[in-house]
Amino acid sequence: MTSTLFRLSWVFLKIGTVSFGGGVVIIPMVETEVVNNYGWLTKAEFIDAITLGQVTPGPVIISATFIGYKACGILGAIVATASVILPSFVMICLATAAIKKFRENRILANFLRGARVAVIGLVFDAGVSIGRSSVIDLKTILIVATTIVCLFKYNVNPIWILLGAGIVGLAWGG
Repeated sequence: MTSTLFRLSWVFLKIGTVSFGGGVVIIPMVETEVVNNYGWLTKAEFIDAITLGQVTPGPVIISATFIGYKACGILGAIVATASVILPSFVMICLATAAIKKFRENRILANFLRGARVAVIGLVFDAGVSIGRSSVIDLKTILIVATTIVCLFKYNVNPIWILLGAGIVGLAWGG
């Protein structure tokens, strides 16, 4: 158990340290560590964790908590959650005093500009990864297509889309 707790902490410290662009962009990294490298979750459980994170506040934190719980119970949930939060907390504390200098620093501004653009590719990768496991039949294709239309043509709030898709999933059954 101690070994698993240490690994959970290490994995989520790494993830929390490099999670530029929010939780969605690190989905492939989390999947590699949690499903492929350590086997703490199956692919289906991982998709459930990400889905749970998307319908609740703080997707990375909720997913980390769920993964930690599945791997090592309540203590695992606490360790994973604290570990994913710690890097951002430390970075914010250190950066607060120097925030004005950071804004005026051309090198940092250029770095962040490049990192922001890379987030597009990372989000796309996360979508493809989830899509491979989730879009499996005509029903799920219709849900994806309806979601795209609702988002881009009608600008529907994502909360309503998730709620509607969940209700459609319930109605269609498995």
